[in-house]
Amino acid sequence: MRHLVRVVGHWGLLLHIYISMAGFTLVLLFAITGFTLNHQDFGFGQPTITKSTIVLSADVLAHPDQEALGQHLRETLGVRSPLTDYREDPDQIQVTFAAPGHRTVVTVNRAQRVGDVEIETRGLLGRLDDLHKGFDSGPAWYWIIDLTAILLTLSALTGMVTLLSFRARRRSGFIVAALGVVSIVALYLIWVPQ
Repeated sequence: MRHLVRVVGHWGLLLHIYISMAGFTLVLLFAITGFTLNHQDFGFGQPTITKSTIVLSADVLAHPDQEALGQHLRETLGVRSPLTDYREDPDQIQVTFAAPGHRTVVTVNRAQRVGDVEIETRGLLGRLDDLHKGFDSGPAWYWIIDLTAILLTLSALTGMVTLLSFRARRRSGFIVAALGVVSIVALYLIWVPQ
């Protein structure tokens, strides 16, 4: 039995170390951006909004196609972000290009053939905050968020297996873990509005 505990503890420790290090960069990113999202009053991610107007030719608006109009606006405005929203009605067309930390909204008045352009940028911190939330980051980044959650879960579980193998620290380790759980639940029940 001791041999089994030693083998499980050894593998638990190895897995804990390497899984934790594999997710280190992602965990650091989500830790820092979690802090900045919680303290937006610092002002580092305040948006900068630029407004302008463009004139569109009649042939572009005669029978607008989402892809064609999106490509035309992208070239005209020099936008690299993907088209994320397209709304069309008889009076106007609204096209949104968005990427983490950057949004461009073009509202086209069909009768006047004029597009009101609003560009919002939030700098590096705004980009990182949007990545934290998964806003406008595409399907690949959603997988990275899921991978981070899996790595954190595995790191926690292998940490518990490792703690089980350390006889001298087992009791105190689980007491501290239990106190952590009780503290979080108590803080939630006492101070978080229900």
